[in-house]
Amino acid sequence: MKPGGGKARKLVYALLLIAFVFLVVEAFSRVEWSLRSEVPFFSPNVHFYYPELRRISEPADRDEEGIRVLLLGGSVLHEDWGNIPRVLEERLSRAFRREVWIENLAMPGHTSLDSYYKYRRLSRESFDLVVLYHGINELRLNNCPSGVFRADYGHYSWYRVINRFEAHPGLPNCATLYSLTYRFFRLDEKLISPENYIPRDRPEEEMTAFGGEVKTAGPFETNFTRILDLAREKGEPVLLMKFSYYLAPGYSLEKFEDRALDYCLHSCPVEIWGAPLHILAGLEAHNGIIEELARTHAGSVLFVDQQRAMPKDGEHFNDICHLSQKGSGVFVENIMRALPAGVFAD
Repeated sequence: MKPGGGKARKLVYALLLIAFVFLVVEAFSRVEWSLRSEVPFFSPNVHFYYPELRRISEPADRDEEGIRVLLLGGSVLHEDWGNIPRVLEERLSRAFRREVWIENLAMPGHTSLDSYYKYRRLSRESFDLVVLYHGINELRLNNCPSGVFRADYGHYSWYRVINRFEAHPGLPNCATLYSLTYRFFRLDEKLISPENYIPRDRPEEEMTAFGGEVKTAGPFETNFTRILDLAREKGEPVLLMKFSYYLAPGYSLEKFEDRALDYCLHSCPVEIWGAPLHILAGLEAHNGIIEELARTHAGSVLFVDQQRAMPKDGEHFNDICHLSQKGSGVFVENIMRALPAGVFAD
C-alpha cells in the first residue's frame, strides 16, 4: 500500500458520504416544498415562495396577435375571491376581437413588494398591459412600534426569507438552502427575538394601537415606483387604480361576525388588517400616493379612480375590499372605460 493511500481513501469515502447525505436532505426538502407549495420536484428557489410564477404561459400556447395582460395584486384580483380575471378576459376579447391571456399573479395577502419582486422576475416576458392593484394588505405591517417596522417589511418573517433570496438571485437552486433559511427565521421569530416581528396572521390587539401611523407609505411608493420604472424600460403600459373600499354603516366586529351588515358574503373582517379607523386612514394615504404617481407619470400610465367609481353598498362588496359578482362586473367596466382605443395597437 502506498504511503498515505489509506488517508486518501478515507477522504474519498468521507466526501461520498457528505454528498450522499446532502442528496438525501435535498430530496427530502424538495418533497417537503412540493407538498407545501404544490410545486414540481425540480423547481428553482423562487417557486418555493412564488409558485404562482409557474402560471405564466409558454409562448407556444399563445397567439402572437393576442392580448397579454399581467395582473399584480392581492386577493381582490385572485380567482378565489371574485370574478375580475374572468370578466376582464371576456370584456377585452369582446371589445378588441382578439384572443386574450390573463396572466394572473395576484395572491391573497401579497403586497406591493411581492408584486415588484414578481415583475422583476419577468424581465424576459412582454405584456400588452400590466394591471397593478394594491392598497390594504401592507397596512397590517403598520401594527408595530416604529422601532420594529422595517422598510423592507422584514419585521414580517415571510419577507425576511424572500428578501434574502431576492437580494442574491444568483444563489444556487437548492431546496436545502431555502429550508435552512426559512427555519432559521422562523426560529428567530418564535424563540430568539420575537419582539422584532409581527404575527403572520391577525395583528395582536395591543399592537393595533401603533397602526395609526402609516409607516408603509414610503415603502409603498418606492415599490410602485420601481414597478413603473421597470415597465417604462420594457415599454409596457401600466394601469394604476386607486384602491376601492367600503366600510358598512355601523360597522363593528360583532355585527360582522353576526352577518348583520349589508355585505353580501361577510368574507373578511377589517380587523385582520388592523383597527378600522386606522385602515381607513391607511387606505387614503396609499390612494393618495397612487393618484400622485398617476399624475407624475401621466402619458406613460393609465389611471382609474376605482374608489370614486365603485358604488358603495353591500350589493357590490363582500367586505371592506372584496367584490361581489356584481361588483366585479362594475370594476371591470371601469377599467374598460379607461382603455384608449389604440392601447393594444401593434
